[in-house]
Amino acid sequence: MASLNTVFPGLPPKFEPHVTITTNIVIDLTNPKDDVDRILSACCIALNSLPRSSSSQHWIQMGKVNSQRKYFKKLYFQVARDPTLVSFARIVRELFVILPQKTEQEHKAKNPQLYHKDHAGNLVRKHKLHSRTASLSKAEPIEVAIDVARIQQELAQEAAEWSVQEFDPHVSLVYSDLHPIDNALWHTIRSRVLDYLSIDNCDLDIWDQTNEGPHWDGGMLKLMLCEGDVNDWAELGSVDLHM
Repeated sequence: MASLNTVFPGLPPKFEPHVTITTNIVIDLTNPKDDVDRILSACCIALNSLPRSSSSQHWIQMGKVNSQRKYFKKLYFQVARDPTLVSFARIVRELFVILPQKTEQEHKAKNPQLYHKDHAGNLVRKHKLHSRTASLSKAEPIEVAIDVARIQQELAQEAAEWSVQEFDPHVSLVYSDLHPIDNALWHTIRSRVLDYLSIDNCDLDIWDQTNEGPHWDGGMLKLMLCEGDVNDWAELGSVDLHM
């Protein structure tokens, strides 16, 4: 299916077809290994703790092939909102996007004395004084505790809203600025999908309604650094998912 990008003009970037769980995961890129291992391990534990829905057979159930004007949703398989998948995405968003962001924001608001602007104008934490001479001449500023209970309540609500209003599971196939996709190109796309997956008329709504399209359980969870050109995106770590 990765060869679908070859039928689009302008040499769209190559990438593995995938389902994006969430973006903007907070990682210390100066020393990422510990963060990456911690996040991937926690994701496996979270997924294994979730109950499986009796109403769905597979956590990744693909529907019809669709297209939007957006570059990153130029061509994709729609994915059913399986309860396990949605709950997993909500947990990942809550723990590794919203929680660190809100904690940092709260800490900066409560403790402005601990921060200063760097040469780029970013608010960064001041280095602690370590020498005995420095500590005797200038006391360390007092750190005010943040309201962890309130933050946890807020982030749970925010993650729940995100999972309903913004999380749109899909299997990305092609990134492109091309719009619209004309009839000739759609015919080629349908032909390629038929050849690779034996799915006829892959853009019909019936594929979203019958749950008879491609599907899988488990798979591989990858943590990607998505900066710059798509061809330059880098894998930070991965783990096999067993369900």
